[in-house]
Amino acid sequence: MSLQFSTGSVDHDGVEVHGALAELDNAVIALIWSGDKPRLGSMTATLPNRASSQLLGKRDEMLSRMVGERLASRYGKLVLVSSNLPIGFQAGRPLLSLIDELVGERDE
Repeated sequence: MSLQFSTGSVDHDGVEVHGALAELDNAVIALIWSGDKPRLGSMTATLPNRASSQLLGKRDEMLSRMVGERLASRYGKLVLVSSNLPIGFQAGRPLLSLIDELVGERDE
């Protein structure tokens, strides 16, 4: 068995944001980054009841929590989100649209 990620990207104000999503038996992993190569960044953990904690770093905390809560309510599982975006990046709606697109790929 192998781990497979759904991937996608969205452009917002000239910044291309990439995402990858993998579903495990008991959790979901979401990676969000900008730039040419995937990078780990600040990390949040969100429980199925949508309670979340920042595990690593402070940058992108609100965006990571939004993504984690969206995925936790969708899957009913623990969600780990890593985000590495430019400082000051504010694009909640495009980012959530990207996540919805990745979830749709997982459901197919």
